[in-house]
Amino acid sequence: MSVNVFLPPYITEIDGCKVYIYNIIPYTTLRGVRRYIVSVRVEYMGKLSKQFTIDIATESDLVNILKKEIVLFKSIVLSGGYDVYART
Repeated sequence: MSVNVFLPPYITEIDGCKVYIYNIIPYTTLRGVRRYIVSVRVEYMGKLSKQFTIDIATESDLVNILKKEIVLFKSIVLSGGYDVYART
């Protein structure tokens, strides 16, 4: 059995973007399910997204949600809307 332990801040690459994982907060729901709140930022073409949080149960949840967020952020950058996005 192997266990990977990553201590934040942790930087990885998904779909051509750097993903910065700043904080991981574990908690247990009232039904006893272990979940995590993860603080994340995405970098694409030198542009940084705003920091956002994701509520996940597993690492695969994190990757799936990040892939969706990356598509959204890439579309913002490539459409030229980053300046408006960054100001709000």
